[in-house]
Amino acid sequence: MEMYTTKERIMGAAIVLFSDTGYDRVSMRDIAGMVGIKAASIYNHFPSKRDILKGIYDFYIKENRVIISSLETLLQQLETEPIQDLLMKLEFYHPPQIQNMMDRAFLIASQRICLDKESENFIREHFFDPLINAWSTLLNRAVELGKIEPLDTDIFARMLTYYALGVAKLNCTSMRQSMEQWRASLAMFISLLKPIPPA
Repeated sequence: MEMYTTKERIMGAAIVLFSDTGYDRVSMRDIAGMVGIKAASIYNHFPSKRDILKGIYDFYIKENRVIISSLETLLQQLETEPIQDLLMKLEFYHPPQIQNMMDRAFLIASQRICLDKESENFIREHFFDPLINAWSTLLNRAVELGKIEPLDTDIFARMLTYYALGVAKLNCTSMRQSMEQWRASLAMFISLLKPIPPA
């Protein structure tokens, strides 16, 4: 049986409550009730509700670094492998034990994107920009190498990123998408790339 510290339990409860109810509707008392501690005890671990939100964002950032492949490595592999195979290697699912927490952390930020700059910056810096940058860089290099026909790589990368955003939001509902469904959808997008046959 896995043991969690009180601080981890507080953050876990907050992730569930914030994503289900909305950050502004959740009190420290609500979080304490879910954890099974007195509300005053939370302040031994987090000075404020805002600090809990920051802890959730920090958790997402740390775990997300673990799964993002090195772009430099993928660019080297592009010299010898088809772009379609490499794009399928861009893995954005986490180990099952934290996938739900990651989806919920993302959902909290996306709910707050119009409400505070910190959440907007979080979504931009740790979701949109990395995805768009990775896909655009690989697609541009594939065009340069003559592996695919020229296309508007920025639009294609944004289309994929918006789809990933929708999936992340749906994964916090009963309409959750399995890894197999994600891979099949990604393969459909990638099939839009037109390979240039070898001369």
